[in-house]
Amino acid sequence: MKIEQIHDSILKTGICRYGDRKYRLFLCTSPFFPGTGDCADDPKTREDRLINCYCIWFEDLITTGRISAGGGYYEHLPDAIRVAESSGGFEGWIN
Repeated sequence: MKIEQIHDSILKTGICRYGDRKYRLFLCTSPFFPGTGDCADDPKTREDRLINCYCIWFEDLITTGRISAGGGYYEHLPDAIRVAESSGGFEGWIN
């Protein structure tokens, strides 16, 4: 996925480091909260939901401008910020 595809939903951008490489972390809004799909889970956890929530995306280490990994979906902004800031290599927010 290209960063342009999530540009309108970006709330905050952070910088992370892996060795001598820097890459960006994006904290975004999302209207979709994916469920686990596991029939053993309760319906709220199992089923996809159309709710306003937050997600984290990581820029690719090698190809600038591309997303290489997701950091999960969160119902509450403070939870998403806490997880983003505790991500390995997180250095700080740039906006």
